Amino acid sequence: MKNLLIFIICLCIHTTSFAQILSDIDEVYPLNDDLIAIKKGDQWAFIDKDGNKEIDFRDDLVLTNMVNSLNQTTSYPVFYDGRCLTKKMKENTPYFGFINEKGVEIIKPQFLNATNFLNGYAIVVLASKDSIGFNRVLKKTIMSNYMEDYVIDTAGELVKYLYNPRKQIPANYKNGIPIIESKFIAPKLVAVKSKSGKWEIHQF
Repeated sequence: MKNLLIFIICLCIHTTSFAQILSDIDEVYPLNDDLIAIKKGDQWAFIDKDGNKEIDFRDDLVLTNMVNSLNQTTSYPVFYDGRCLTKKMKENTPYFGFINEKGVEIIKPQFLNATNFLNGYAIVVLASKDSIGFNRVLKKTIMSNYMEDYVIDTAGELVKYLYNPRKQIPANYKNGIPIIESKFIAPKLVAVKSKSGKWEIHQF
Protein backbone atom coordinates (compact mmCIF):
# COMPACT_ATOMS: atom_id res chain seq x y z
CA MET A 1 0.00 0.00 0.00
CA LYS A 2 2.85 2.32 0.90
CA ASN A 3 4.62 1.56 -2.39
CA LEU A 4 1.41 2.20 -4.32
CA LEU A 5 1.01 5.59 -2.63
CA ILE A 6 4.60 6.57 -3.51
CA PHE A 7 4.01 5.51 -7.13
CA ILE A 8 0.84 7.64 -7.39
CA ILE A 9 2.62 10.69 -5.91
CA CYS A 10 5.55 10.29 -8.32
CA LEU A 11 3.14 9.90 -11.25
CA CYS A 12 1.32 13.09 -10.28
CA ILE A 13 4.58 15.02 -9.97
CA HIS A 14 5.74 13.74 -13.35
CA THR A 15 2.41 14.62 -15.00
CA THR A 16 2.21 18.15 -13.59
CA SER A 17 5.85 18.83 -14.39
CA PHE A 18 5.17 18.33 -18.07
CA ALA A 19 1.69 19.82 -18.27
CA GLN A 20 0.74 20.97 -21.76
CA ILE A 21 0.08 24.69 -22.01
CA LEU A 22 -0.41 25.28 -25.74
CA SER A 23 -0.73 22.97 -28.73
CA ASP A 24 -0.92 23.04 -32.54
CA ILE A 25 1.67 25.82 -32.76
CA ASP A 26 3.38 26.07 -36.16
CA GLU A 27 6.42 28.11 -35.14
CA VAL A 28 8.05 29.18 -31.87
CA TYR A 29 10.87 31.72 -31.51
CA PRO A 30 13.28 32.74 -28.71
CA LEU A 31 12.47 35.01 -25.80
CA ASN A 32 12.95 38.67 -26.72
CA ASP A 33 12.13 41.59 -24.43
CA ASP A 34 10.47 39.07 -22.04
CA LEU A 35 8.04 37.77 -24.69
CA ILE A 36 8.05 34.78 -27.05
CA ALA A 37 6.54 34.98 -30.55
CA ILE A 38 4.46 31.97 -31.64
CA LYS A 39 2.70 31.35 -34.94
CA LYS A 40 -0.43 29.44 -35.88
CA GLY A 41 -1.44 29.56 -39.53
CA ASP A 42 -1.01 33.15 -40.72
CA GLN A 43 -1.39 34.71 -37.29
CA TRP A 44 1.03 35.52 -34.48
CA ALA A 45 0.69 35.71 -30.71
CA PHE A 46 3.00 36.27 -27.74
CA ILE A 47 3.49 34.25 -24.57
CA ASP A 48 5.60 35.09 -21.53
CA LYS A 49 8.46 32.98 -20.14
CA ASP A 50 5.95 30.92 -18.09
CA GLY A 51 3.87 30.05 -21.16
CA ASN A 52 1.01 32.43 -20.40
CA LYS A 53 -0.54 34.02 -23.48
CA GLU A 54 -0.05 37.79 -23.23
CA ILE A 55 -1.24 38.74 -26.72
CA ASP A 56 -3.77 36.63 -28.64
CA PHE A 57 -3.31 35.58 -32.27
CA ARG A 58 -3.57 38.45 -34.74
CA ASP A 59 -2.54 39.21 -38.32
CA ASP A 60 -1.27 42.81 -38.12
CA LEU A 61 2.15 42.22 -36.56
CA VAL A 62 5.25 43.20 -38.57
CA LEU A 63 8.03 40.63 -38.97
CA THR A 64 11.65 41.53 -38.22
CA ASN A 65 14.65 39.76 -39.73
CA MET A 66 16.60 38.13 -36.91
CA VAL A 67 19.89 36.17 -37.06
CA ASN A 68 20.05 33.05 -34.86
CA SER A 69 23.06 31.33 -33.27
CA LEU A 70 23.68 29.38 -36.50
CA ASN A 71 23.91 32.67 -38.45
CA GLN A 72 20.60 31.90 -40.16
CA THR A 73 18.08 34.66 -40.81
CA THR A 74 14.49 34.12 -39.73
CA SER A 75 11.60 36.58 -39.58
CA TYR A 76 9.12 37.00 -36.73
CA PRO A 77 7.53 39.84 -34.71
CA VAL A 78 9.58 41.14 -31.79
CA PHE A 79 9.29 43.62 -28.94
CA TYR A 80 11.87 46.30 -28.25
CA ASP A 81 11.47 48.83 -25.44
CA GLY A 82 7.99 47.41 -24.81
CA ARG A 83 6.79 48.14 -28.35
CA CYS A 84 6.02 45.88 -31.34
CA LEU A 85 5.45 47.09 -34.90
CA THR A 86 2.00 46.69 -36.48
CA LYS A 87 0.77 47.35 -40.02
CA LYS A 88 -2.69 48.21 -41.30
CA MET A 89 -3.84 48.84 -44.85
CA LYS A 90 -5.75 52.02 -45.68
CA GLU A 91 -6.78 52.55 -49.30
CA ASN A 92 -4.11 50.10 -50.50
CA THR A 93 -1.38 51.90 -48.54
CA PRO A 94 0.33 50.23 -45.55
CA TYR A 95 0.62 52.31 -42.39
CA PHE A 96 2.79 51.37 -39.41
CA GLY A 97 2.15 51.79 -35.69
CA PHE A 98 3.02 50.13 -32.37
CA ILE A 99 1.37 48.07 -29.62
CA ASN A 100 2.53 47.48 -26.05
CA GLU A 101 3.15 44.15 -24.24
CA LYS A 102 -0.59 43.70 -23.63
CA GLY A 103 -1.52 44.15 -27.28
CA VAL A 104 -2.91 47.66 -26.73
CA GLU A 105 -2.36 50.12 -29.59
CA ILE A 106 -0.06 52.79 -28.15
CA ILE A 107 0.92 54.53 -31.39
CA LYS A 108 -1.75 54.35 -34.09
CA PRO A 109 -0.76 53.25 -37.63
CA GLN A 110 0.16 56.55 -39.30
CA PHE A 111 3.68 56.10 -40.66
CA LEU A 112 4.62 55.01 -44.19
CA ASN A 113 7.50 53.05 -42.63
CA ALA A 114 9.06 52.65 -39.19
CA THR A 115 11.98 50.92 -37.48
CA ASN A 116 11.85 48.95 -34.26
CA PHE A 117 12.66 50.95 -31.15
CA LEU A 118 16.26 51.20 -29.97
CA ASN A 119 17.24 52.80 -26.67
CA GLY A 120 13.76 54.33 -26.44
CA TYR A 121 13.56 55.78 -29.96
CA ALA A 122 12.46 54.75 -33.47
CA ILE A 123 12.80 56.30 -36.93
CA VAL A 124 9.59 56.80 -38.91
CA VAL A 125 8.60 58.07 -42.35
CA LEU A 126 5.74 60.58 -42.52
CA ALA A 127 3.88 61.77 -45.59
CA SER A 128 3.72 65.53 -46.02
CA LYS A 129 2.09 67.94 -48.46
CA ASP A 130 3.18 71.38 -49.58
CA SER A 131 1.46 73.97 -51.76
CA ILE A 132 3.52 74.72 -54.87
CA GLY A 133 1.05 76.89 -56.80
CA PHE A 134 -2.51 77.53 -57.87
CA ASN A 135 -4.27 76.33 -61.02
CA ARG A 136 -6.42 79.24 -62.20
CA VAL A 137 -8.32 77.11 -64.74
CA LEU A 138 -9.30 74.41 -62.23
CA LYS A 139 -9.35 76.90 -59.37
CA LYS A 140 -7.48 74.58 -57.06
CA THR A 141 -4.21 74.58 -55.18
CA ILE A 142 -1.44 72.41 -56.61
CA MET A 143 0.03 70.20 -53.91
CA SER A 144 3.36 68.38 -53.83
CA ASN A 145 3.55 65.08 -51.92
CA TYR A 146 6.80 64.17 -50.22
CA MET A 147 8.19 62.12 -47.34
CA GLU A 148 10.25 63.03 -44.29
CA ASP A 149 12.05 61.02 -41.60
CA TYR A 150 11.57 61.72 -37.91
CA VAL A 151 12.74 60.26 -34.60
CA ILE A 152 9.90 59.40 -32.19
CA ASP A 153 9.84 58.25 -28.57
CA THR A 154 7.87 55.31 -27.13
CA ALA A 155 4.82 57.55 -26.63
CA GLY A 156 4.80 58.40 -30.34
CA GLU A 157 5.93 61.99 -29.85
CA LEU A 158 8.08 63.54 -32.61
CA VAL A 159 11.50 64.14 -31.09
CA LYS A 160 13.67 65.09 -34.05
CA TYR A 161 13.10 66.13 -37.67
CA LEU A 162 15.82 64.59 -39.84
CA TYR A 163 15.98 67.17 -42.67
CA ASN A 164 15.74 64.82 -45.67
CA PRO A 165 12.47 65.47 -47.54
CA ARG A 166 12.10 63.49 -50.75
CA LYS A 167 9.38 62.98 -53.32
CA GLN A 168 7.11 59.94 -53.25
CA ILE A 169 8.55 58.28 -56.35
CA PRO A 170 9.22 54.56 -57.08
CA ALA A 171 12.98 55.00 -56.65
CA ASN A 172 12.39 55.78 -52.98
CA TYR A 173 10.36 52.60 -52.40
CA LYS A 174 11.09 48.91 -51.85
CA ASN A 175 8.28 46.33 -52.03
CA GLY A 176 5.76 49.17 -51.96
CA ILE A 177 7.17 50.70 -48.77
CA PRO A 178 9.36 53.85 -48.60
CA ILE A 179 13.01 53.26 -47.79
CA ILE A 180 14.14 54.79 -44.49
CA GLU A 181 17.06 57.07 -45.32
CA SER A 182 18.33 57.40 -41.73
CA LYS A 183 19.86 55.10 -39.10
CA PHE A 184 20.87 55.19 -35.45
CA ILE A 185 24.63 55.00 -34.89
CA ALA A 186 24.74 55.71 -31.13
CA PRO A 187 22.14 56.23 -28.35
CA LYS A 188 21.76 59.95 -29.19
CA LEU A 189 23.20 60.09 -32.71
CA VAL A 190 21.49 59.44 -36.05
CA ALA A 191 23.01 59.37 -39.54
CA VAL A 192 20.87 60.92 -42.30
CA LYS A 193 21.44 60.48 -46.03
CA SER A 194 21.21 63.82 -47.84
CA LYS A 195 20.04 64.47 -51.41
CA SER A 196 23.67 64.32 -52.55
CA GLY A 197 23.92 60.76 -51.26
CA LYS A 198 26.35 61.81 -48.53
CA TRP A 199 25.73 61.20 -44.82
CA GLU A 200 25.08 63.84 -42.18
CA ILE A 201 25.34 63.17 -38.43
CA HIS A 202 22.64 64.64 -36.19
CA GLN A 203 22.33 64.71 -32.41
CA PHE A 204 18.99 64.59 -30.61
